[in-house]
Amino acid sequence: MVRLLAALMAAVHASAWVLVSGWERPGKGAQHRVKLRPPRLIRLGFDVGLYTSLVYPILVVVAPRWTVEGWGTWSSSIDAALQVGGLVLWMLGVAVLLWASWVMGRHLAINGLAEDHELVTHGPYRYLRHPVYVSFAAIAIGTALVFRSYVLLGLSVMLMVTGRWWAKAEERLLASTEGFGDVYRTYAARNGEEA
Repeated sequence: MVRLLAALMAAVHASAWVLVSGWERPGKGAQHRVKLRPPRLIRLGFDVGLYTSLVYPILVVVAPRWTVEGWGTWSSSIDAALQVGGLVLWMLGVAVLLWASWVMGRHLAINGLAEDHELVTHGPYRYLRHPVYVSFAAIAIGTALVFRSYVLLGLSVMLMVTGRWWAKAEERLLASTEGFGDVYRTYAARNGEEA
C-alpha cells in the first residue's frame, strides 16, 4: 500500500513539474533588472531540502528497505493519524504550488525581477506573500509525515530555514527602489503574512 501511494505521489510530482516548467519556460531567458544572489549554502540547503522531498517517493517505490523500512523512520501509536495529516498537507501543498505557479507564469523562474516584471497580488498572492515557499514546506513536511521519515523531517526544517532567507531577501528587493517600492509596501501591509 505504501509503495502504491509513493508511486502516486511520484506521478503527481512529475506531472506538477511538467506543468510548472511549461508555465515558466518563457521566462527562462528574461532580462533581469535586478537579481538575487544567495550565499552558496542557502541555495544548496534549499535545493537539497526541496529535491529530496520531491524524489523521495520514487526511492520508496524502488528501495523500500532503505526508506520506509530503514533506520531513518519512526513508529508510534499515532502513525496512521500523522500519515493522513501528512497526506492532506501534501495535497494542499501541491494544489497551492500549482495555483501560485500558474498565476506567476513566466516570472516564477526568475531569481530577482525581470525587466517587465509586474507585482502579482491576485490568486494565492491575495492571501500569502510567498505561497510557493509555503507550498514547498507543506509538500516536504507532508511527505515526511506520510513516510514517517526523520531524514525528510530534518530536511524539511532545512528547507524552511533557507526558504525563509529567500522570502526575506525577496521582501527587501520588492520593497526597494529597484523593486516596486511603495506599491509593494502597501501590498505587504494589506497582506499581513510574515515572511
